Formats: sequence, C-alpha cells, structure tokens
Amino acid sequence: MKNILIANCLSTKLACALLLSFSPGIQAQSAGQQVQQAQQVEVKAKSATENAQRDASAKIVVANAELMRFGDTSISDAMKRVPGVIVSNGVIQLMGMGAQYTQILLDGEPLRSTNIDHIPMSMIDRVEIYRLGSAEFSSAAIAGTINIILKKIPREAQQQIKLSVSDAYLPAAKLDWRGSGTRDKISYALSIAAGVDRNAFGPPKISSVNVRDANNVIVNEYETRFESKFKSKMISINPKIQYKAPDGFNVGLDSGFTFYNFPVEIVEDYKFLVGDPLPVAHEKVRVNDYTKSAYSTFRIGDRMWKDVNVDLTLGVNGGYTKNYLNQLHFTQDAILALDRNINRVRRSGGFDSTLKLRTPGFENHDIVGGWNGSSQVVNERSISVDREASSDGITTNIANDQITRSVVSRLALFVQDDWRFQKNSSVSLGLRWEAVRVETEGNQLLPGQFSANVWSPIVQTLWQLPQLNPDNTDRIRIGVARSYNAPTNFQLVNPGFKLVNNSIENPNDLANPRLKPELAWSLEAAYEHNGADKWNYNVRSVFRKIEDLHRQDIINIDGDWWKQYVNAGHAISKTISIDTQFPLKRLIENAPELNVSFAVSKNWTSVSNLPHPDNRLSPITLTVNSSIDYTAKDLPVSLGASLRYRDGNPFMVSSSQRQLHQAQTNLDVYGLWKFDKKTQLRLSIDNALKRAYANSFEFYQSKFTTSKIETKAPYRLIRLNFEHNF
Repeated sequence: MKNILIANCLSTKLACALLLSFSPGIQAQSAGQQVQQAQQVEVKAKSATENAQRDASAKIVVANAELMRFGDTSISDAMKRVPGVIVSNGVIQLMGMGAQYTQILLDGEPLRSTNIDHIPMSMIDRVEIYRLGSAEFSSAAIAGTINIILKKIPREAQQQIKLSVSDAYLPAAKLDWRGSGTRDKISYALSIAAGVDRNAFGPPKISSVNVRDANNVIVNEYETRFESKFKSKMISINPKIQYKAPDGFNVGLDSGFTFYNFPVEIVEDYKFLVGDPLPVAHEKVRVNDYTKSAYSTFRIGDRMWKDVNVDLTLGVNGGYTKNYLNQLHFTQDAILALDRNINRVRRSGGFDSTLKLRTPGFENHDIVGGWNGSSQVVNERSISVDREASSDGITTNIANDQITRSVVSRLALFVQDDWRFQKNSSVSLGLRWEAVRVETEGNQLLPGQFSANVWSPIVQTLWQLPQLNPDNTDRIRIGVARSYNAPTNFQLVNPGFKLVNNSIENPNDLANPRLKPELAWSLEAAYEHNGADKWNYNVRSVFRKIEDLHRQDIINIDGDWWKQYVNAGHAISKTISIDTQFPLKRLIENAPELNVSFAVSKNWTSVSNLPHPDNRLSPITLTVNSSIDYTAKDLPVSLGASLRYRDGNPFMVSSSQRQLHQAQTNLDVYGLWKFDKKTQLRLSIDNALKRAYANSFEFYQSKFTTSKIETKAPYRLIRLNFEHNF
C-alpha cells in the first residue's frame, strides 16, 4: 500500500477556491501554485514496522539499521540487544523457554544447510519476530518464530564494503562486500564475506567438583582447568539474480556457498584434592572440522486469472562435514593411558518446495493458501580407534565403526484469511496441517520410525480504538494458536561414545528413537500505542501449555552414566512484557537529541513431573533491556549504549540434575563518525563492565550429591568497523 502525502491543508484549499471564484488573474496565479503543489506530491511506501502495526498477525520488526547500531558481524550478536530475545552461547531463543522451542527461518523457509552467523549482515534487510506464528510458516515453533528477511536486489547499481577488526581474548577480522546492478529486465547482486576468528571461546574455564555423602561429608573433590585455542576461517559467497517482466512475471535464483574450517586445540588438567582420582588427570585434544555447504532456491512469481498471484519456490541444499578428533589421555604419572582417534564424515542433502496462491485485497480479504514440502537426508559415519595401554605395557586396539542414516520428511497444507472488517481492524484466520515423518537406521541401532501430524489453527485479531485516539494508534490484539516441537536428529540417532572420565556430572549421550514431538496451545493478548505524540509503548502477555514435554534424564547402565531425552509430563508458561520508546525532548523541552527505550519481561513456568519450587522450563525469568542513542547537531557523530540484565534461578533439568545460572548485567557502547554520506567509522565495546559469569550444577544419587561450579574470566570485546558505499 502507498500513502499519498499532499503538502497543503483544508483551510488553504478553501481559501484558494474563494480567490479563484473572484479574479481571473488570481485564478491564473493560483493555477500556477496548484501546479507547483502538484509537483510536491510525495509517494511513500509504508515501512515494514508500519505494516506490522496494521497486520492482525502479531509480530515485531527489527530493521537493519537497528541491528547494525553496534557494528555486529553476526546476526546472533546483533539479536542479543532485542527485547524479549536471549542469546546464550551463540544460540538465539525467545524469552521464557529454551532454544529448542524457537524456530529460525530464512525468508520464511527453514534453514537449508546454512549457519545463520555465516550470512553477511549487509544481506539482511530486517528480522520479524512472531509470537504466535502464521499459517504460512511451519508451526514447529512453540516459543515463537524469528524470520530473517534478506534484502531485495536494489533498483540502482551500488557497492558496499565493510571491514571489521576486533579484539576480545585474541584478535579477529571480517571483510564484507556487496555489489548489485541491473541490465534491461535483469537485476543481480553478489555478497562475499570472509573472516578469521581466534579463540572466541575466551579465557580458560575453571571447574570445581565435590561429592558429599548423606552426612554432608566430602568424599571426593577435584578441580579442572579447560583451555582452548583455535583459529577459524570462513568464506561465504551469495549470488542472486532476477528477471522481472513488465506484466509482473518474475523469475529469480538465490544461492549460497559457505566454506568453514575450525581447527581447535584443547588442554584439560585435573587436580585431585580428596578421595580416589579419576582414571585421567590430563587431556590433550586436537579437532579439525571442515565444512562445506550450499543451497539454491529457484523462485517463480506470476499473476493468474484476475486477482490471484502465484509464488512457487523450489530449493535444494547439501552439506559435507569432515571432522577429525584426537584425544590423548594421561594418568597422574604422565603415562599415556588412552589414545583415541575419531573420524566422522557427515553428508546431508535435501529439497524443499513451497506453493502460495494469494488474492490480495479481494473484498477486504487477503487470502493465501498453498503447501510446503521438504525432505532431508543425513548420512553419518564415525570410525573410532582406541589404543589402550595397560599396567604391563601391553597396548590394546579397539575399533568401532558406526553408521547412521536419518530421513526427515515434512508436508504441510495451509490457508489463511486476513479479513479487514473495519477501516483499521482485522482478523487473521489460519489453519495449517503439518505432517512429520522421521526414519532412522544404523548398523548399531534398531530401525526406527515415527510420524506425527498436527492440525494448527491460528486465530489473531486486531482491534483499533479510535474512541481513545482519533489517529487509530491504540490497538488491542488477541490470538490463539497450536504448535509443536519435533525431536532433532541428534536426540534420535546420535552415535554414542563412552567418555573416559565418565561420571554423573560428565555423562555420555544416548539417543532415543522413540521420542515423540511436544504439542502446545498458546494464547496471547496485547495492548499497543504508537502515536504522533512520539511515545510508543506496548503491553503483551502470552500463556502456553505444552504436552509430552522433552526433558533430559540421566540414567546408569551397567555402571556407566548416560543422558537421554525422554517425554515427561506437561509444562505451563506465562509471560508478560512491557516496552516503551520516546525522545527525551518529550519530557524535557531543551533536552539533547536523545532517544530512549526500555523493556522488561517477566516469565513464570512450571513442569508437572518435577518437584517445586525449581521445576522451571528456563533458569531465566526476568530480563530488562534499556538503550539510549544520541545524535549531535553540529557534528556528524552518533553515540549510544545498551544496558541489559537477566536474572538467574535454580533450574531442575531432571529429578537427578539441578542447575543454577548466575544473573548477568552487560553494558555495550558505540560511537559513530560519518565522514560523508558514503563513508563512516564505528567503534563499539561489548561487555564494557567486564562482568564475570559462573554456573553451578548439582547431581543427585541415592546416597551422594555431586556439586560442580564453572567460572570463566571476564573479557571485553572491542570492535572497529569501517564502511564505504560507492
């Protein structure tokens, strides 16, 4: 939709009409003025944020300019400052629930063998956050959906280059170039990103473990020091080409190719203080991970009949990962006890397709329907060779060859009607049927398969309140949706390896081919205000109930400890959030050019089969985000800061495992200098307060309690970005 802004008012029009009726001369002069005024007519398309405010489907839009304020080079780093979003160890999740409940999409489609942090930031146009989802997207998103929208090809030829250098624990650098052009009806764009990173894991991590008996007496105690060194290298190439005819027919091809090398050296030392030592006191680990991935998406768009638009996408993807691992395990006497070598090769490939038929603006109804289909095959082979040395000096070789294969197929049919029943109020009625089938097999696994199909009704309403505000900037939203969470390949078919220092706090991984998907109902209500008074505020609440909950259980099998995901009970999640944005001048007339934003989210969760009061879905129950931005009048300078807080609470992972995460406070600052319209320099500091962070864990047995505390030295990330457009 387009908004026509005319630079005159009603009183001016009436005055001109009266003058024209009295004098021909004035009439001629006035006609000239009208011509001049007609030339000042401006056609302006609504922004994605403005459209989101009028859509019945509840979503939050984060523009590229907001994502790039602090000069982040990856989307996960940029998203950590978005209210309601939590980024932990590089994984994005929505407030109140774990990362496995948040769906990440790329242009509305599941990720195709793509790591989102390898997508150049210059390619991202915006991020849309759906709290309930949409019938057009997969309903495998109990906590919500984060949809990353890539930029379209610009109409005019342009180029952009960004160079980022940073230093945290060790220096890193990234170069990002994007160019585009047009020729007749063909437009094209190419993005290339290359980076080198060193030791993003940061300083050494120290762990302290003790085991207490029923009388609270320490029977075993030791400390570990974990230190890693790596130098990762990455290059990403993303070409895009499109043909667009005057009648609206268009064809496009989007592709991505990524090459990633990740060599790591790890040293872990054990210091035994009380009780019997573990078999291994010193470990040296070398890992070399080499990954190649590619995807291509072919898009066709056209208009059929009179008011029906057709969009068809066909996508293919493939990935290859080769991983080599060497572990050297030494006793307290510096004797090599075990030399383990593991070679893993993982090949994946698949295809997907989406067909959408859309009738925009048909008698106040925007109707879309169609189907999604995909199939993904993963073949993995892992060959391990253990060379064990006994006390008499005899070496024993133990070889193990594991082969696994999994096929995940999805099919969905959907229809959605966005009905605008009043001038600015609407309802979105969506229904999605989605089927998932998983087949697994392996030379050390029994063949397994399960299938599930879910009907997902999604109803969302938007009510404008003109009686409160004549500009229709006050709104009420109410929505309900059903969603699910399917098991991952790792949970179903991961090859199990026994750890040398196996214990209840250091268990092996065990697959569960019989794991069922989780099902959930969600209810949302919100009040929003976005007015001409330059004061924006929103109040939102979401209630969710989850059945067949996935929980991690720790079990003992023949003296070895294993962790496995199982279905256990149900969970309840309740969230309320409040956010506001305003310029400081709204409160103080002579205040500087400062824009202020503040957001707070509170979450309550409970799990049915775990004891109170720590039976939570997530250890984080409260987040507070605040930011301030300043733009100088007489200098091409912008400054800003982001202060974030999230609490930490005891968290029962299972009946035998409890975690406690420390609360975190982070301050990020930036400064931007614009040399001209095309060139700018940005300096940013993440974690300026240099706050440390620690986790603790407790594991329960019948007669013993094991406690583990992990601490990591703090460090700041200093980044310098240079950007030039030409």
